[in-house]
Amino acid sequence: MIVPQHIRADETLIKAEARTLIWSEPLSGGGRAVVKMYRRRGLIEPMRRLVVRYRSEREYQLLAQLHACGIPCPEPIRWSHGSDRRHGRFEILVTREIPATAPLAYLMKRSRSAVPDLRPLFQLARRMHDAGIAHGAFYPTNILVSLPAGDPPAYHVNDLAHGCRFRDGITGTRPATFDVLDMLRGIERRMPIDDCPRWLEGYGAGAEGVRQFLTLLEGHWLERPWRHIRRAETDTREAIGRLGRAPRAVRT
Repeated sequence: MIVPQHIRADETLIKAEARTLIWSEPLSGGGRAVVKMYRRRGLIEPMRRLVVRYRSEREYQLLAQLHACGIPCPEPIRWSHGSDRRHGRFEILVTREIPATAPLAYLMKRSRSAVPDLRPLFQLARRMHDAGIAHGAFYPTNILVSLPAGDPPAYHVNDLAHGCRFRDGITGTRPATFDVLDMLRGIERRMPIDDCPRWLEGYGAGAEGVRQFLTLLEGHWLERPWRHIRRAETDTREAIGRLGRAPRAVRT
């Protein structure tokens, strides 16, 4: 893929940060693609590739797994990596754009009255975990919501750069619990979680499960180093499993 030096008339800039560039562009067969570039990657990236996959490769494979399971997410099209003078070392992920969606965090920022029912969101989380996928950054910013007229809200899993794939379903394991608690804490920072028991019914948690989640939530933090410690635990299990078969997650 040729990385554009400027945004053309048929492209739309979505995000431009020091290390991340995201834009949309038309697909030859119709519809639009979202192109995400991780740029100015560190000098140690080539050495890190001996241990872990490219970030865009990981995200592509996880999206492909979810898409194959019929779990709503952007359809992955391709990933690549390279380097040039403008962007340095870069990785690219291309997905099919889901029209008329907004991040859940944006809807929460507008007002609580604009936030749709969150029970289907936790149903989606359960499907993801039953498929053996740990998101690793399951926050309101990383969930896309479409609000079709006259129909229930539709949630889509997005931004799986920190995700991991396990051999079996991971519901009831530490990685799955981390995802649920990350989302609850992310929601709590934007609005009350009074409806939490009903939301977790969608995940399949009974009264005792809801009590356990709320107890764990009291000591669950999204800041560094806590989120990095949790990701390191999940990543280590996945990396060990890649030496042989895909790893199992450890039950809580």
